Order: sequence, then structure tokens, then C-alpha cells
Amino acid sequence: MLTGLGPLLASLAAIDIAAFMSRFRRNAILYGFALLFLLTAYALAIAALAVYLGGLWGLPTALLVVAGGALVLALFMYVAVVTANRAEARRKREVAAANSSKALMATAALSALPLVIKSRPLLFVSVAAGLGFLLTRRAGSARRHTDEPAE
Repeated sequence: MLTGLGPLLASLAAIDIAAFMSRFRRNAILYGFALLFLLTAYALAIAALAVYLGGLWGLPTALLVVAGGALVLALFMYVAVVTANRAEARRKREVAAANSSKALMATAALSALPLVIKSRPLLFVSVAAGLGFLLTRRAGSARRHTDEPAE
């Protein structure tokens, strides 16, 4: 039964991939043209602004104002990207620090495991503490669900 199903699934996957690739090519071409027209409109808007300001202040001053505005916008975007990258790096460091402390605790627990297994009183205390921890954690999560107001 599976031998007859294999070629059918393969042909179905090939049809889906072919349809996906056709759709991808079509969308890439259409988005490319849309981007071309958008960039053309942007360039013409900047040129119209320069011509308008040139009538008011003179052409060299107008071009300097337009270039200065573009420079200010570029610097603003650069600062925004640098700030976002620093925030992401800080979050990654915090996550790494939290994970390393968890790994350190797990390593400490694993290194103490032989001592706990050899000593019966320590084994009973650790089992009781683990069960207590699990029960309080479960009770806390159940309490959080019942304390929330109903919608």
C-alpha cells in the first residue's frame, strides 16, 4: 500500500513546489516593478522639492537644504538601528546570563548527586524538598488561574 502512495505524494509535492515557484517568480517580478515605480516617484518628489525651493532660495541653497534633510534622516535612521542592535545585544546577554546560572545550578546539583545517593537521610530530604517544590509550583499556577477575573 505504501509503495503505491509514495509516487502519488511525490507528484503532489512536485505540483505544490512548481505552483509555489511560479507564484514566487510572478510576485518577485511584480514587486520589482512596484519598487522601480516607487523609487522613480521618490526621486521625482525630491527633484520637485529642490526645484520649488530653488525658486524661493536659489538653486544651490535648495540643493543644500534637500541634501541636509536627507543627511539628517539618514543619521536618525542610523541611530535608531544602533539603538535597536544594542538593546537586542543586551537582551541576548541577559538571556545568556540567566541560562548560564541555570546551567551552573544544574552542574552543582549533578555534582552533589553521588553524595546525596550515598546518604539515606540526604536522599529522603532531597526527595521531600523536590516534591514540595513541585507541589508549591503546581499550587501557585493553579491559584493564578483561579484568581484571574473571568471575561
